[in-house]
Amino acid sequence: MELDYEQLGFKAGLEIHQQLDTQHKLFCKCPTMIRDDAPDIVVKRRLRASAGETGETDVAAAYEHQKSKYFIYHGYNEAVCAVELDEEPIGELNPEALQTCIQAALMLKAKPVDRAVIMRKTVVDGSNTSGFQRTAMVARNGAIELLSGKVGIATVCVEEESAKIVERKDNYDVYNLTRLGIPLIEIATEPDIKTPEQLKETAEYIGMALRSTRKVKRGLGTIRQDINVSIKDGTRVEIKGAQELRMLPKLAEYEALRQKNLAEISRELQKRKAEPEQKITDVTEIFKNTSANFIKSALEAGATVKAVKLRHFKEIAGREIQPGRRLGTEFSDYAKEYAKVTGIIHSDELPKYGITERETEAVREITGCGNMDAFAMVCAEKEKADKAMSTVIQRAKQAIKGVPKEVRKANADGTTTFLRPMPGSARMYPETDTTTVKPDSTGVTLPQLLTEKAADYEKSGLGKELARTLVKEGAELFFEEINEECPKINPAFIAETLVSYVKEMEKRKLDASKITEYHLKKVFSALNSEKIAKESVMDMLAQVADGKSIDIEKYATMGSEQLQKELSQIIAENKGLPLNALIGKAMQKLRGKAEGQKIVETLKKLYQEGIVTLTNDDFV
Repeated sequence: MELDYEQLGFKAGLEIHQQLDTQHKLFCKCPTMIRDDAPDIVVKRRLRASAGETGETDVAAAYEHQKSKYFIYHGYNEAVCAVELDEEPIGELNPEALQTCIQAALMLKAKPVDRAVIMRKTVVDGSNTSGFQRTAMVARNGAIELLSGKVGIATVCVEEESAKIVERKDNYDVYNLTRLGIPLIEIATEPDIKTPEQLKETAEYIGMALRSTRKVKRGLGTIRQDINVSIKDGTRVEIKGAQELRMLPKLAEYEALRQKNLAEISRELQKRKAEPEQKITDVTEIFKNTSANFIKSALEAGATVKAVKLRHFKEIAGREIQPGRRLGTEFSDYAKEYAKVTGIIHSDELPKYGITERETEAVREITGCGNMDAFAMVCAEKEKADKAMSTVIQRAKQAIKGVPKEVRKANADGTTTFLRPMPGSARMYPETDTTTVKPDSTGVTLPQLLTEKAADYEKSGLGKELARTLVKEGAELFFEEINEECPKINPAFIAETLVSYVKEMEKRKLDASKITEYHLKKVFSALNSEKIAKESVMDMLAQVADGKSIDIEKYATMGSEQLQKELSQIIAENKGLPLNALIGKAMQKLRGKAEGQKIVETLKKLYQEGIVTLTNDDFV
């Protein structure tokens, strides 16, 4: 469906969280490395939501608290200290992290604040042992100029990374503490983004600017994008966990579509004077002889079936709001999160799942449904079933009012799932264990943007796409190093190898991660000293990816005398063949044993010496 974003009143903002590559963590001297081996320390904790200085308890914190989970933390002697365990106050703010944030802020035309005040942001989902995340605003009021228009930069903050999730269970979560405390830069834009494509352009530019500092970590999980989307008939919704740039436009598009459809549903429900009933009805007796296997097995385990009437909701719960997702899916998402059930069923999708028409009509009758009414039901143990139905009632009431303000999780297909309520202002308060810091921009130099560097590479002979890919892959520094150390190699060949060897290894079903900079340097050095031919480079790297060591002798190039002998033999065996055909046969036999250009030049030399006669057709 083609959406008119201007007519919809589409607005979006972007929050980028990027790990910084510093010597130690933000508030202690622990290294910024993430370990995944067996832990040295295992700690069990519980967290609770409490009122802040305003006397209010944050709604998102209260939501997490009601889950009644406990948390298990994995620690390591060399990478975790008492700060991560929340057993001693934090140390001074990492000056290296602060300077990187200032540098990035200036690149984004943001103005450093007079004093950076470290704040506590309440988080009780277990991702921080203290129950809050520390953050400090470093700069604000910046802007970037894009081809699609100007986008304001609201704030640039430095903050601590959360712990890494290891495992989630219904009653507890397991976290790895080595990630906790790694410095992050958080960049938040103004809601100036007018289309999904502009959202992607904004993320690309900010990501490029951050990589230009050369002080950010690279790799999966080191950068995260959160999107805030709204339309004029909707409200601000935050989407968490968008890691892939290519998915940003689709996430924004699908959220705009979701809000548009929810707004239309709201108007329809208000027109119908719809209202969910508060009464929760036990309909277990209807299903005592059911053929629906999932209900039968649950009842045998002691579950109940509960239902609630949704007055004037007929054919609304089944209405699609995102591809493959309906309003009933949102009812189910809420029930899963709040009541920990496997899902709910609504009458718009029945009969189905083994539930018969007779059973459906029996539920309609016992709940008092009329022709325009619908019902929702759940099969679970009694306490969970009652909670699930209460949650559906609340979400149905929200559907009547319009689009709920909430935080949602990005799915791989571009749709989203309810995660938690939108946090409020009650979650922030000043850190009491440290002093304020003055962000000093004196002497801060601005690095060359990677887009400018790519343009320089293009001028020096690299193709436009190759130059852009090189900097996008973060290989520009290594490229410059190899280019300087190996002047005899064409720079374009070096760049092409660096950006393509991983895909080549994947194509050969080999492990490219085994190839290090050491291996690349060794292969390029052999090529530069003419010990090997460039046709052998990928084969030598494939040896490493296959778990073997580099064997230069195996791929050593022929000397001139041996090459002439081999070519003379090829000519003798193929008398009368034109030059092009001879070159083909020579390349096939001598691939990797000599440079292609040298093979051609030697063949021509043999011709000039009268060993082979060529016609004009040979040069066509």
